[in-house]
Amino acid sequence: MDMKFSATVTLQYDTVFSSFSAADYVKGLDWMKENRLDGAELCISNYDNLDLGKVKAQLDERGLGCSTISTGQARGLEGLSLIGVPADVTARTQERFKKHIDAAKLLGSKVTIGLMRGLGSLDTAERDLDELSEAMKPLVEYAGKNGVTLCLEAINRYETALLNSAEATVDFIENRLGNPDCVGILWDLFHANIEDIGFERSIEKMGKKLKHVHIADSDRMFPGYGHTDFETIFKCLKKNGFSEYCSFECFNLPSLDVVLRDTGSWVQKMREL
Repeated sequence: MDMKFSATVTLQYDTVFSSFSAADYVKGLDWMKENRLDGAELCISNYDNLDLGKVKAQLDERGLGCSTISTGQARGLEGLSLIGVPADVTARTQERFKKHIDAAKLLGSKVTIGLMRGLGSLDTAERDLDELSEAMKPLVEYAGKNGVTLCLEAINRYETALLNSAEATVDFIENRLGNPDCVGILWDLFHANIEDIGFERSIEKMGKKLKHVHIADSDRMFPGYGHTDFETIFKCLKKNGFSEYCSFECFNLPSLDVVLRDTGSWVQKMREL
């Protein structure tokens, strides 16, 4: 099975990673269809007044899937976090993730656990990782029962002290979570450019735990405007049998026009490698 491609679209609050505003997300879906993408990465903060059935119908009408639910907006908007916060905030965060899991079950998607896991600090990293594994246990159990995959994102050291590299994330899943089938890795090429020793080494290290890829160049621009060797990376992904989604999470740089114009042809080039 070949890998699939998606792009970020936001349903409630605008984000720098979407080429369309929340008010225009349907236009974003139309653009994805026109550019022969396979699905959309849905940025969802909460489920207040959100008609998921309608969203699924809009995706279905265009032959689009949902690659994963991007969850991080609620950290900035509501202060939600799994660690480093009072117990009641952790509980609210766990409940929000369970709602994301319910939504993912309906949409046939995965759920991203990125910065909403918490930032931690270098001084307390071991304790923070223990706290995170405890906070994730009910989510892992719930996701497993519902057939949903949770994607832990490896995020660079300038944004969080925890799980910066692919290797560290693999270690956490295997040795602190017990290597559950329902937990994999979201590998973001921007973060990997900062933290990983080598792209090919990371792909081999993650193996079947690699469940989702974020596409962005080394400067967070659209591919081709930094120094990331995408052809080598995608050849390695194919060689290792990766058949999940690769989703664009780059800025609308060097310009929105470039992103809207060149996405379809760039994806086709990667498909043909």
